[in-house]
Amino acid sequence: MNPNKRIMALLTLLQDDDPRIASLAMEQFLSLGPLAEQAIAEHQESQDPQLRCRMHQLSTILSRRRARVGFIASMSADDTSLWDGLLQLNELYDPRRHRQSMTAELTKVFGDLHAQPGTTPRLAVLMRDNEFTVPDEDILDVDLYLVARVLQTRYGSPALLCALAQHVAAQLNWSLTIVLQLGRFKLIDRNNLLLDPTEGWRISRLKAEDGVHPCSRRDVLFCVLSHLFLASLVDGQLRDLYHFGDLLTALNGTDLRDLPKPLGDLAD
Repeated sequence: MNPNKRIMALLTLLQDDDPRIASLAMEQFLSLGPLAEQAIAEHQESQDPQLRCRMHQLSTILSRRRARVGFIASMSADDTSLWDGLLQLNELYDPRRHRQSMTAELTKVFGDLHAQPGTTPRLAVLMRDNEFTVPDEDILDVDLYLVARVLQTRYGSPALLCALAQHVAAQLNWSLTIVLQLGRFKLIDRNNLLLDPTEGWRISRLKAEDGVHPCSRRDVLFCVLSHLFLASLVDGQLRDLYHFGDLLTALNGTDLRDLPKPLGDLAD
């Protein structure tokens, strides 16, 4: 069928009152690639309220797809920090939470840090004074792994709080490395001082016989994504489960079809 005729036929179906028909039409519409974006731009202010609504839905879906592609590309680049990756992940999950607003919230919480000298004890005081805390119970909650919610509630997972503290330390010109010790996320500085968010930001010195595993940006990001995926599974949030599963598999160079049903085609 001529592409223009196909678009016109789909536009008619998008105005159908039956949501099942409209959903199928939207699926076909999204497969048109650049033609879909052109048609959306032309009709998103349509006089027909049903068509206008569907055009805005399609625009949102396409924007999210572009953001997903950008996120995956940036995670493959060496110049993207863990913190920026977490901001992008939050923005992907909730497009209303822009990176600029989260950065502004961070400044609101900690103030201007650039002119202040950094040390690990000073950072521990900053995190304690601002009441950033790991929950007492080991729970799976999406909010514990999203920057915007952690900045609001001051509750976060050890991985997210370590990433936050590492970012704050960088503003103080102080370098900290995220490590795993006995399965727990901590931070370590150049003087072998360990900072543990789970223990109220307690500082201890790494002993010669103690072992730690330095975590790469990818390690921490995959931990956060995996927990977001599991939290969505436990809560039965299929939309979020698909979203986080899609990101995990894409970053691993695989596909959702490689997962068990209902997300993929892998047999039980």
